[in-house]
Amino acid sequence: MFLRLLLIAALALPAGPALAQFYKDKTLTMLVNYGVGGNADTEARVYQQYLAKYIPGHPTVIIRNLPGAGGVNAMNQLGLNIGSQPDGLTVGYFTMSATVLITDDPVLKIKMDDLIPIAAARGWNVVYARKDIIPGGYTKPSDFSRARTVYAGGYSRASSQDTRLRLVLEVMNLPYKMVTGFASTAQLNKAMIQSEVNFTSSSLPGYQTVVIPQLINTGIGVPLFQFSIVGADGKPAGNPELEKRGLPVFDQFYRDAFGKAPSGAKYQALLLTNDIATKMQRGMFLPKGSPPEAVAALRKAFLAVTGDPGFIAGYKTITGEAPDLLDAQVVQQILDRIRNVDPKVKQILKESIAEK
Repeated sequence: MFLRLLLIAALALPAGPALAQFYKDKTLTMLVNYGVGGNADTEARVYQQYLAKYIPGHPTVIIRNLPGAGGVNAMNQLGLNIGSQPDGLTVGYFTMSATVLITDDPVLKIKMDDLIPIAAARGWNVVYARKDIIPGGYTKPSDFSRARTVYAGGYSRASSQDTRLRLVLEVMNLPYKMVTGFASTAQLNKAMIQSEVNFTSSSLPGYQTVVIPQLINTGIGVPLFQFSIVGADGKPAGNPELEKRGLPVFDQFYRDAFGKAPSGAKYQALLLTNDIATKMQRGMFLPKGSPPEAVAALRKAFLAVTGDPGFIAGYKTITGEAPDLLDAQVVQQILDRIRNVDPKVKQILKESIAEK
């Protein structure tokens, strides 16, 4: 922690003349790949309030929402220079789909090499359901094994949201139907309230600001579990703070519901997808060919802003946690890991997103 604070302090030091002039009197657009009121949008608006303070030249920062294709539409447009140029004035703030990247899904018209990593943010995903998903009402994990009418809400077949929900239900061997195509978390939760879907998940901004007050506190919904990641010891792990709030990792939930540990090829594919999607939940990118001054300035600014007390407080308000950013080097390591996924796992994911 001490070393991290030193890094943040160093990044906040005045920049050289070239960096200081690059963004002077300019406007920086943050391109968000989901709609207004969604998880990524909510987070991006906290950055919008504080980021310019740490960018030499202090540009005006605005948000542009471009939802569609499970978040891929905006990634394609940024990488293909549609609606913007590689001039350093448009930075992507994206919810990342591990599934799309692992499977080389053709919906993504670009390669990740067409984008320059700036930073990434870790983030956790919580699965919840309507209480009436179980006849008589859900009260404990063992009840869930009796679910027979699961309607899972998602964004697109190739999104990590949909893929993880499909796999987790298939690992539990429960019948389900995907109801997909929602543009944002806000729309998805409205569908949950109206009983159009009864099972879905959300990252922490939507869970904290929408799900808890509108679904959990009103008695309509119930939290189930958090998705597991691969821990430092190689075993499934979760977020300790969420566990304290009564949200077990999926592996524990499965044991409580079915009396044994989850296993099998689909479980391994689920765990890998969860791990990558959690460790790089959001990604900040510039298009290939952007000025080096812009790359350097934004890499420093995104890391430096995480030390701002106002930013930390605002981020905690919508997520319940402090921001946890990764630098560009770590982002590149995650992208390299994606390129080397086991072919068997890749095939399972391809079969999962295929139209049925």
